[in-house]
Amino acid sequence: MKEYFVVANSFATPFFSDINEEYAKGNNPEDAMQRFVKKYSHPCGLYSAALFANADAFHKGKKSLCKYLCNLELEKQRLTKGLGGVLIQT
Repeated sequence: MKEYFVVANSFATPFFSDINEEYAKGNNPEDAMQRFVKKYSHPCGLYSAALFANADAFHKGKKSLCKYLCNLELEKQRLTKGLGGVLIQT
């Protein structure tokens, strides 16, 4: 299995996300992300994650190999697609 670097954000706790950086192993980027998501443990849950080839790729601003977004964020993006500006109040 290959090792990848993951940067994850929890849901807000209560005012901002906790950021977690760690390594995940998998047969390919998608497999490594699935394994990471399954084992992720935070009281507020996983909001988003990005997987990189290694820590250098992340710190040098390279494009992520794959991303994870929670269902809430996916729905917000679907509902606001094509809109110029949106204010979401909860």
